[in-house]
Amino acid sequence: MKTKDINLKKDNFNFSCKSFPAKSHYKFIMTLGRAFPITKAQARYFVSENISLDVLNADDVEKVEFMLNKHGFEGNYKWTKSKTWVRLVNQSDLHESFKKEFNL
Repeated sequence: MKTKDINLKKDNFNFSCKSFPAKSHYKFIMTLGRAFPITKAQARYFVSENISLDVLNADDVEKVEFMLNKHGFEGNYKWTKSKTWVRLVNQSDLHESFKKEFNL
């Protein structure tokens, strides 16, 4: 399912795409799929550990789509059982976009 097919309610908060400042303790939360890399070190850890994002709400989808579209990718999503969140199917494209963004 593409982004245009998703009609999630806007909550005005990020669920899985929280950002943590540099030199913070982010690794455990990132391994759970609840942190979005914003620095080169965080992106390196995200890609090297092959971490996948957890469930996403509408605000998370916007953040992920911005990163993917910036590097020529498009997100594919699937609904969770509750139909209130989605999951990113093509995690490898997200990893490739981080590699391009931070020259990894």
